[in-house]
Parts: sequence; structure tokens; C-alpha cells
Amino acid sequence: MIKKRMKNDEIARVISFTLLMVAALLLASITPTYAYDVVVPGDQDDDLIVSDEELEVAEESYDEGDITEVELEKIQNIHDNYPRTIVDSADREVTFYKPVERIITRAPDNCRLVIALGDGDKIVASEQAVKSCLCPTTFGAFDEGCLECYQTILDGRMPDLPEISTRYDIYYELIASLNPDVIITSNTADAQEFEDKVGCPCVVAEGDGWIYNYDDGLYGRIEVVGAVLDREEEAKELISFVESKINMIKSVTDNQDESEKPKVYFAPRGAKLGFYDPKEGRDFTRTFTEYDPMVIAGGKNVAEGAEGYEINVAVEQIIAWDPDYIFVSCSNADDREVIDWIMESPDLQTIAAVQTGNVYNCFYPHCRGRPPDRSLFNMIYMAKVLYPEELGDVDLEVEGNEIFEAFLGVDGVFTEYVDYLVWPREYLNSQ
Repeated sequence: MIKKRMKNDEIARVISFTLLMVAALLLASITPTYAYDVVVPGDQDDDLIVSDEELEVAEESYDEGDITEVELEKIQNIHDNYPRTIVDSADREVTFYKPVERIITRAPDNCRLVIALGDGDKIVASEQAVKSCLCPTTFGAFDEGCLECYQTILDGRMPDLPEISTRYDIYYELIASLNPDVIITSNTADAQEFEDKVGCPCVVAEGDGWIYNYDDGLYGRIEVVGAVLDREEEAKELISFVESKINMIKSVTDNQDESEKPKVYFAPRGAKLGFYDPKEGRDFTRTFTEYDPMVIAGGKNVAEGAEGYEINVAVEQIIAWDPDYIFVSCSNADDREVIDWIMESPDLQTIAAVQTGNVYNCFYPHCRGRPPDRSLFNMIYMAKVLYPEELGDVDLEVEGNEIFEAFLGVDGVFTEYVDYLVWPREYLNSQ
């Protein structure tokens, strides 16, 4: 009987221990891994709000010399404008109790927009690829490319900017140690993970960099980032800047007879791997069924209407489409040699673009995202290739520098970029 009681007691202890472990795991799943506390200047009762009475206390502290004018202005701003609740790209409501001063971005495209809206000085860390994607350089090496941009952007902080993630890993402990006020990501799943493990506000800002609308495109993304930064006016100005470039091109291409617009094939992943790459398909036979910059530029996308978005097609399909022009993306100087390969390929000799020599490099529209500056310039460049007489007065180098400065806050980036890639400099010199 005693042995039976002992056995029952042991079972009870095991069950109790198991329940405690399950409770601990459940608590861990809803509790941030790292402590995160919101400290609101001027808030004295820890309700994260600066009341009228607390503002009066701050004003008295200023009169007595206990706080500076800058500190008082910050408290006044919080009293007048916070809490602020924004709605992000995933329709999530995110509340801020004070102005954002320390920003971590999870993707180069969002880092670019923070800079474009005037708050690059608040970026304390970002994803690894931001170092090569904002100012195009050799990935991980930084020995060629837009090196002056790389050394000067973010007030010279780019080389030492902490990397909080790679393509495969996220360093949550590092993120927490940097005490961010917000993490801006482009993935809803990431947002939940960050909030669970770090605890600070996380905003989803997504939108395709070459789709010019508010629903799933660049404008909506700019709006969200502008709302986070309390830079709504700057966001409107950036959208207006993009629209001005689009309107400049559309003023020419919208007047062209639709039936006479040239057919265009676009190879957005380059062509250095030939016709087939079994791993990723990053070759000449990979294309987009939609690429707004090319359509705005007055080209008729031969792949439009095909099933899917980024697709691999048979080389026979490209031959059947018989494009008048071919554009091939170029991500580094060596890639420019694919033009000769296309022109000399026996399989492609019947294509109109090959017969007329209308095969061109263009700017690579990816870099751990879809950089809006590159595609916006692609639009102007493609339009000038397709309609050289109508756009003969457009200075591509001036346009390129203006676009890159609008997004990166650094002058002369495009000039560095065209010299790095070589083919754009050759093209510009031939005009």
C-alpha cells in the first residue's frame, strides 16, 4: 500500500513539473525575450502621456534651469502630438508615445526611404545588404563601386553600421542592445517575431519599388514610413518627385500610337548564365509579366498576359514573341558582356532586336528588395532608348544624379555608378 502511494506521489510530481514547464513555455512565448521599456520625457506618472499638469511642471523646470529649451520643446511636442497611432502596410495599428529617435530597418528599401525622408541620422542599424545596396558596391568587399557614397552616406557611419541580420539570420540580442524606438520591416511574420522577442514597436512597410500606386506599390510604402517618422509632408514631396519624373516621360510616350509602340523583352536577372539555370533561373529566359517602368517608357511588354509574375520561359517563346528591343539587367561591370553573347547566339538570330542591334543593358532592379531609385532611372533610360528623337534633350546623367540624391541624400552617386558599371558611361559618351 505504501509503495503504491509512493508511486502515485512520484506520478503527481512528474505531472506537476510538466505543467510548470508548459506554463513557463507559454509565458515565454508571450513575453519579450529582452526587456523593453518606453520612457516618455515629461511623463511623471508612468502612463506614457504628458498631461497638461505635467507640461506645466516641465515649464517650471525650464524656468528654474533644470531642463534645456530643447528638452522642453520635446516635451511640448509629445504633449501636443502623442500618443500617435498609425496603420502599417499589413493593416496593423501601431502606437507611438514619443517621437522616433532610434530606428532599425530590416530591409535596404526601407532604410533608403528613412534617408529620403530626412531621418537617416536616426538609423542605428540595418540588414547586412544595406551596405552594398544603397550605394552600389561589390557585396562584402567594398573595394569598387560607389565608394564615395558609401563613405559619406549616414554622415560617414555606413562602414561601421551594425548589421542586425543577414539573408538567413536575425540577431535579436544585438537588436535589443541597440534600444530601438521602432523596427521597420517589410514582412508581417517578421513583425510578430520582433514584437515577441524584442518588445519594441515594429512596423510593416511594404510595397513594390517599381509599382507606382498606394495599394501595393511605392507610394503606400513611402506613406507608412512617413507616418512612422512624423514626416508626412516629406513623404508627399517624395511621391510628387517620383510623379514628376513619370509625367515627364508620359508626356512623350502617352502620345505615341499604341499600335506602333515597340515590343520589348526584359531580362531582369541578367543573361550571364545563358538560357538555363536549374537552381534559380537567373538567366536570359527569366522575365516579368509586369514591369511598370518599361511600360511607362513606351514599350509593349511581350510577356504581358502570361500566367504568373516572374516567370521562366522557353527560348522558343522569346523567338515567337519576336521583340523589337531587348533589355538585359546588369549588376556589375562583367555582366555587360552578355550583349555580345545575345547578338552572336545562333538561336536568336531571327529576333528583330538582334537583327537591328537593339539589344541593351539596363540597371539591375533588385538588391535584397526592389530599389525605387534604380527602376525610376530605368524608366527614363528605356524611354530615351525607345524614343531618342522625342527625348533627345534629356540629360541622363543629370536625371540619374537627381534621382539618387533624392533617395540617398548624397550627390554624384549616379556618376559613380555609371563609371563602376562601365556600359552606362559608354552609352552616355555615345550620345
